[in-house]
This record gives sequence, C-alpha cells and structure tokens, in this order.
Amino acid sequence: MNSYIVTAIQIGNAVVIRGIKNTAREKSDLAIDAIKAALEAENTLKSEIILLKDIVLFERKKSEIEKFQSQFLDSLNKLAVFMPDDPEIAMIRRRHIFLKNIANQLITNKKDELSISESKQYFLAINSFNRDIEFMLTNVIERAYEQKQLMNSELDNLYKLQIIITIEVIGVILILFAITFTLVWRPIIKSLEELQIGTAEIAAGNLDYRLNIITGDEVEKLAKAFNYMAIKLTESRQTLLKNDELTAINQRAQLEIDERKQAEIALQEALAQLKSTQAQLIQTEKMSSLGQLVAGIAHEINNPVNFISGNIMHISEYTHDLLELIKLYNENFPNPSDQIQNKIDDIDIEFLVEDLPKVINSMQIGSQRIREIVLSLRTFSRLDEAEMKEVDIHEGIDSTLLILQNRLKEKPEHPEIKIIKYYSNLPLVQCYAGQLNQVFMNIISNAIDSLESYNNQRSLAEIQNHPGQIKIYTELTDNNQIQIRIIDNGQGIPDSIKNKLFDPFFTTKPVGKGTGLGLSISYEIIVNKHSGVLQCESEVGKGTEFRIEIPLHQNSI
Repeated sequence: MNSYIVTAIQIGNAVVIRGIKNTAREKSDLAIDAIKAALEAENTLKSEIILLKDIVLFERKKSEIEKFQSQFLDSLNKLAVFMPDDPEIAMIRRRHIFLKNIANQLITNKKDELSISESKQYFLAINSFNRDIEFMLTNVIERAYEQKQLMNSELDNLYKLQIIITIEVIGVILILFAITFTLVWRPIIKSLEELQIGTAEIAAGNLDYRLNIITGDEVEKLAKAFNYMAIKLTESRQTLLKNDELTAINQRAQLEIDERKQAEIALQEALAQLKSTQAQLIQTEKMSSLGQLVAGIAHEINNPVNFISGNIMHISEYTHDLLELIKLYNENFPNPSDQIQNKIDDIDIEFLVEDLPKVINSMQIGSQRIREIVLSLRTFSRLDEAEMKEVDIHEGIDSTLLILQNRLKEKPEHPEIKIIKYYSNLPLVQCYAGQLNQVFMNIISNAIDSLESYNNQRSLAEIQNHPGQIKIYTELTDNNQIQIRIIDNGQGIPDSIKNKLFDPFFTTKPVGKGTGLGLSISYEIIVNKHSGVLQCESEVGKGTEFRIEIPLHQNSI
C-alpha cells in the first residue's frame, strides 16, 4: 500500500511539472520567434532605407521599393502576432507610413533632378524616421530577450521544485519505515534491553531483581528462565547463610557464579545474533520495497507504452495508404485547380511525403526504447522469481546498471563514470535472481562511491587523464563455475580495512551514508545460499576487484 501511495505522488508530481514546463517552453519559443521577426524587420528596413536614398539621388524604381516595403510589413505582422500587447509596434507602423509617403512623393515627382536643398530635406526626413523605427525595434527585441530570460528562469525554478518534491517523497518513505520500526522492532529491542539490565543487576549481587516481560515469544521465555535463575540464586544465598559447611558452600557458590557468567555470555550472544538478524531483515525489507516500487512503476509505464506501440503500426499502415492515394491522384489529375495547387504549395507536399514515414519510424524507435527500459526494470525487481530458477546473468547486471544510470552519467557535481563490459557467451544460471541482483547493486554502488570519493581528491586535469571506469567481466570456468569480476580504477582499499569488508556493521562511510550491511549480506547470499565464493582484491592507488563465483547448477534447491 505504501508503494502505491509513493507512486501516485510521483506520477502526480510529474504530470503537473510537465504541464508547467510545456507552457514555459511555449512562451520561450514565442519570444524566440518574436526576436527572429524583429531582426528580419530590421534587416529589411536597412535595405529599404538604402534603396530610398538611391531614389533621392538616382533613379525612381517603384517596384523595388514596394518589394522591401511589403517584406517589412510582413515581418512586422509576424512580430505583432508574437507580441500582440507591445505598444511600440503600432508606432512603428505609423513611422513606416511616413517613409512610404516619402517614397511615393519621390516616385511621382516629374522632375528629372532634385535641388540640393530638396535632397537634403529628404535625407533628413528619411534618417529621422529610420532612427525612430530602429530605436523602437531595438526596444521590442530587448523586451523579447527579457521574456525569454524570464521563461528560462521559470524553467530553472521548476527543475529545483521537482528536486524538492522528490526529496519530500523520499522523506515520506523514511517516515513509513520509521513507523514500522517503532511499532514492530522497538518493543523487541526494549525487552532485550530489560534482559541485559537484569543480567547486570544479578551480576552485581541484586538477587531480588525480577523481570516482567510479556511478549508471547522467545524473549518472554528467556525472561522466565532469568527469573527462575534469580530465584535459585536467592535460595542458594539463603542456604549459604545457614550452612556451616563453608567450603562446600563456597564451591557451590563458585559453580553458580560460573554458571551465571556462562548464562550472561550466552545471553549476550543471543542479543548480538538478534541484532544481526534484525539488521538483515531491515535491509531485506528495504530491497523488497525498492523492488515493489520499481515493479509498480514498470507496470504503470508498460500499459500506455503497449497502447502507443500497438497503434503506431496501424498509423503506419494508414499513412502508407493515404500516401498511395495521393500518388494516384497526382497521376490521374496532374493539373489540379488553383485552390488545390496553392494548398499543395502551402503544406509542401513533397517534403511531407518524404518526412512523414521518417517521423513514424522515429516514434517506433522511441516506443521500443521505452519498452526495453521497462523490461530492464522488471528484470531487476524479480518480484515473481523468489524461487531458484535458471536466468540470464547479463540481464540482471544490465538492469542493475540501468537503475544506477543516474549516478554514472556526467553531472555538474561529478564527471561521467564509464562502464566497460566484457561479457562471455554464458548459459542460463540456476540461482535466486532477485538476491543476486541485490549483490550486483551493493558491489557496483560501492565502486561508484569509491570513484566519487577519489575524484573529489583530484584535479580536473587528473580526472581527464585518468577517468573513472568500472569494468565487468563474465566467463564460464573449466569447472562449471560462473565467474563475475567487477573492477574499478579508484583509490583502492588498505589491507587493514580489506580484512573487515564482509563483517556485519563494518563501514568506512560517514554516519548516515552506509549501514555496513551491504557486503555482509552479499557474502551471505553468495557463499551460504549459492555455495559460491566472494573475494576482494585491492591495491592502494590502483583500484579494487570483487570476484564472484557460483556453480552453474545448484546441488539442492
């Protein structure tokens, strides 16, 4: 139920943000179109002014000046569509009317030549209107640029808002986890703490101390055994006070003390084992929740993608039939009416016939890519494969890499980490697929953490000369073992730390970054559940290699 709530929040967030982004992009595109139209008008105006001055000095060609006047007005009309509320566009039109009037006066003037004073007056008028129009066009362009910058700023704010919402969704997940911990595990831990306190009281000589634990499980049985032990110790102490045979009493007391110490040691081992089991259950629950979330997202994406993919095939067929029909019309009616010919010219039918199949093909490629991503997500989750079965190891590795793609690609805060795969031709492997994917996730995530830490200590030039990379090798050995090697070129692991890597709760990461359970659980999965081998080889300054070996077939399921 929790995973459905989180999925619904994420989908709702994506829909709202996508709608706002599309609106901002449309406004930004309008601003760009307005800038293009204003620049086009500015260039046309320059040509018109040059020709107008030529008319003053030389010939009076009406057709040429009318062409530039028409082009200028077309550009101005486009600008008015993109910026309908701009007041200076109307003023530009009025200034341009004065220029047209000057041109008409010059062309209709029957004199062969103008006097110097007349030419000068025309030049002054032309320059004056030209400066006014250029000044107002510049203002319009600046406002269009400001609008574009504003839209870009809104888009940046939307990206930041989306990051904040994502963080809040993660917070919801953590809160749900905390509630589960409080309701389920905290009472057990509290009971074990009471047992530990009781043991310390008895060890200190307080034989009257009793436990009152009612949980209905093994912890309650331990509490009853503890109380029984305390009663017996009390009886022994009373006997000791009454008995004259001090030597025998001392020996019996010593024996009871030894037994008490052994019981305390055994109780401490029960506590340590329970803590380890608790931590593994928490980690397993986290991976199960992640798998459910991934599978839910994959399922929700898969339905609309299948709908789109199925309809693209029909669209392709319909489009082909329509294009064939258009071809037959062209062959049987080679001389269409003027209205049809104008429409053909407007829509550029030749380009449409050539480009439409390409567009549909691009849609098919995109749909197929989404289906591949959904398949990889479902492969990683493996919710329907809790039992041991034969699977393709490479699919599990690739699905894990897809989940971690966001940490591998280049970002402003860290460079790209390259993945280099050397896959052999492997047969299907009998294993617990979901658990094996968890091992791949833990080891590759640790490799990414190591490379990120290493890059933070290096300069940009060092990173460019020696970029971070992870190599993955797979092969079938001569003794029918599947071997997977995951190698990074990070800073390596010191020998003092390497011997503790697979110990529970051991971690070199800062508080809050790691639990120290990833490699411990991975070792449990590979060695105990798959009868395999998990080893680490590392050299400081050169990198780290994790080697996994599991049998091709398990002896027992």
